[in-house]
Amino acid sequence: MTIYAIVNDFLDPSAAETAAQPVWTIISQSAILQGGNPYFVPDFASRFEARTALAVRIGKLGKGIAPRFASRYVDSAAPAVVMVAADLLDSLRKAGLPWTTAVSYDRGLALGKLRPMDMDAIGRCRCSLRIDSAEASQQTDFTPAAKGPALEETIAAISRDNTLKTGDLLLIGIAGSGPEVRPDSRATLSIDGEESLAFNIR
Repeated sequence: MTIYAIVNDFLDPSAAETAAQPVWTIISQSAILQGGNPYFVPDFASRFEARTALAVRIGKLGKGIAPRFASRYVDSAAPAVVMVAADLLDSLRKAGLPWTTAVSYDRGLALGKLRPMDMDAIGRCRCSLRIDSAEASQQTDFTPAAKGPALEETIAAISRDNTLKTGDLLLIGIAGSGPEVRPDSRATLSIDGEESLAFNIR
């Protein structure tokens, strides 16, 4: 399985051309936080942010997919959170270096439960992330398909040079910022009002 993270919102929002063309990075499969396990805030950076997204699953093999046929390759989706090392990402971007160490590391990607969903349903879905701690409760509501390049164009762009395989994931609508992740809190992911995943942060 390959995880393609569409990172347009990490780029300069004033650059109109970056909004139209999908830009992605690869996240390792080992980054997936296995169900029920807590997320341990790493110590290789000083600030981690929970960046919300929607994980769209590819349902069949395809390459060179035309946008008008992209809907045939999507079979399910789930809310997701990428735990981004925000300060490290900023320094890597300024230095013109690859972003991998800031966005792809073991157990840094939380995925909710996949549910059957076609392209129309993805366009209408509403997701939320709530982080509860002793100090406060923060909630982020997001509509993934409303952000960044259209999903059809994204699938076409990635499949131009990469063979999309059954089980591959596309992380779309990744937020350009998010709440800071702190130990001793609990995160809950929901989609269309239904809880999809809950985990502790330590």
